[in-house]
Amino acid sequence: MPVRFLPLLCLGLVFFTGLQTAQADGLELATVQRIFPDASALQPLDGEVPAYRVLNAQQPLGFAFRTAELAPVSAYSGKPIDTLVGLGMDGDIAGVQILQHEEPILVIGISDDDLQAFIDQFAGKPATANIRVGAHHREGFTGIDGITGATITTMVLASSVNKSIAQFAAAYGLPRASTTAGDASPAQASTDTTPQWHLLWQARKLELVILALALGLLLTILFLQDVLVKRKRLFERLRTGYLLFTVFFIGFYCSAQLSVINLLAFFHSLMNGFSWDTLLIEPIAFVLWGFVAVSIILWGRGVFCGWLCPFGAAQDLISKLATRLGFEGYRFPQMVHERLWAIKYILLIALVGLSLDSMVSAAKLAEVEPFKTTFVLHFMREPVFVVYAVALLLLSAVNSKFYCKYLCALGAGLSFATRFKIFDWLRRRRECGKPCQACAEQCQIGAIRPTGEIIDNECHYCLECQVTYWDDHRCPPLVEKRKKREAKARKASGIIASDT
Repeated sequence: MPVRFLPLLCLGLVFFTGLQTAQADGLELATVQRIFPDASALQPLDGEVPAYRVLNAQQPLGFAFRTAELAPVSAYSGKPIDTLVGLGMDGDIAGVQILQHEEPILVIGISDDDLQAFIDQFAGKPATANIRVGAHHREGFTGIDGITGATITTMVLASSVNKSIAQFAAAYGLPRASTTAGDASPAQASTDTTPQWHLLWQARKLELVILALALGLLLTILFLQDVLVKRKRLFERLRTGYLLFTVFFIGFYCSAQLSVINLLAFFHSLMNGFSWDTLLIEPIAFVLWGFVAVSIILWGRGVFCGWLCPFGAAQDLISKLATRLGFEGYRFPQMVHERLWAIKYILLIALVGLSLDSMVSAAKLAEVEPFKTTFVLHFMREPVFVVYAVALLLLSAVNSKFYCKYLCALGAGLSFATRFKIFDWLRRRRECGKPCQACAEQCQIGAIRPTGEIIDNECHYCLECQVTYWDDHRCPPLVEKRKKREAKARKASGIIASDT
């Protein structure tokens, strides 16, 4: 080989070696120094579990490994949180650092200080401990505090740390400080294998019971809708009470507002390795999603949008209050109204496209949803988000459920499944739309065409059109029949009176 090609060959070998190192997902010294500031070198451990010995002038400082390599646990985004874990030679956790994540709540809504305060809690905890968020008084657990508004994410992160330490211990044992007897044998991590979601379901028994009863009531309402809507005052009180329950219990108390991010995360989890553990870790949301899945097939997406969506319920209540106070609502012309529907579908397409590249980017666009601001962070965040959420709520006083109709990407996503619904229990008459427009003018969603057909993809199943359908003082065909009966009765009574 000519000597002049030797430098190129060496450069190529260096590049190839560097490429292999970059592709090996190894740890960089600068990254490990975030936990071990005095580290000067990393030594890969020879074993099936990827981990490194951390050295300073050939003296061991501890060990380091990544949770994404040892115990990847899918989080809220449907993807694992990649975390660096450092173990000291004294047998304690030296520190934890987040390397990479796509968690929506951590992208926008949680401050860096709050996140740092959370991960700082791991430092100094025994590596043998079973660390759980909120388990301060549970025997056999070491409790740490979560982050308000990001409880599920922090639980997943803690679970991933526990599992990765257990994986490391199974392969190499855990470091343990020498005692006066000179015992330096490796310790073992906690062998408790109770799933995180199991503890959460136990802790939220009361909320789950209340939710189950409420969903049972909703099923009763749906199956008996033809009976209830004939009793206008009873139905209105029942519906208003249910909307209040949805806003304050499901929304503010349980913070269980479903989001389009849930849909995106679910489909990403299907592509990246589905796990029931990830879905079950949020019990209230899991039950709600299960109910929504069934109700969509039976009645369409309207059952969720009209009864179980806290932000939708809040808008509905504000609209009802505004009507009682004498505010006149404004409705866009039909042509404009139907064009505005397209916005939420465009947003959905954009969110899906962004999520394929990065859930972080999708999470930023998903801030078009005011749900996090309202029910997760309780309006305790930057003013621009608060103003946006409050403005949408106030807008409902003028244009009922404006956000739901035109901006809700979640509703757009659920509408696709509505095409497969089984039942069609919303009654119509041959006069509907030809010429009667009573229900179309009353529908707050504008989901009834001028020709009388109900648009299933947009309907919120509020059943108000069914109240009108049976009301012989509001439904024109029934009004006409009632007047004929009354006229006939008056005529009959007049004949009887004259005969007497």
